[in-house]
Amino acid sequence: MVYKLHWLRRASNELDAIYQFYKEFASEQVAKRRIGKIIHSADLLKTMPYLGRKDEDFTHIRHYRYLVVLTYKVYYFVEDDGVYIASIWDCRQGGAAF
Repeated sequence: MVYKLHWLRRASNELDAIYQFYKEFASEQVAKRRIGKIIHSADLLKTMPYLGRKDEDFTHIRHYRYLVVLTYKVYYFVEDDGVYIASIWDCRQGGAAF
């Protein structure tokens, strides 16, 4: 089964912010490469939706899972035949993603 991948608004905005940051402070090439790795990893969830680890900290909200990509945690949840990318958290920031 192939699941449909959905990027929620928050995750899309965070992806764009990551791109803009690296474009400004490194180069467009670096920004594209980082974003490409995040998108490629998320695309794997279409065929392997339970690839990521369960996040026990947010089970009171929803059964979130996450993938670690570079220095980011890509938070998502699986519902019916869809995988929903909810947030992209830079692990260097500390604190919580939600």
